[in-house]
Amino acid sequence: MDTKLYFTIAAIVAILFGIAFLLAPAQVSSVYGLTPNPTSVLSSRFFGSALLAWGVILWMARDFSEAAAIRGVLIGSVVGEIVGGAVNIWGTVRGLMNGLAWTTTILYLLLLIGAIYCLAASERKTA
Repeated sequence: MDTKLYFTIAAIVAILFGIAFLLAPAQVSSVYGLTPNPTSVLSSRFFGSALLAWGVILWMARDFSEAAAIRGVLIGSVVGEIVGGAVNIWGTVRGLMNGLAWTTTILYLLLLIGAIYCLAASERKTA
């Protein structure tokens, strides 16, 4: 997998989840077993806006040619996938979300593997 493909896949995932959390936060939260209330709906919309922004950044990064810029976006992706995955695991293990949240953990893991793979490949190219 090359970096452009990773950025494309990750961007599409982030944009779709971002739009879902922005437009239908109560419904998306309910899928994960969360009880929507006005505060959680607002938090979900903030989460959606961050995902949407991250997706657009990844989409634009597909055409980057400078190695330092690509590396920066990949490092940001690794950090985001680790932290997001950890929060997701914590919430699922604590029973705050239902078992369907494990699918999101798998998604975080796959995106993390892709980012690490691309980061390692970019390191080999510059070495």
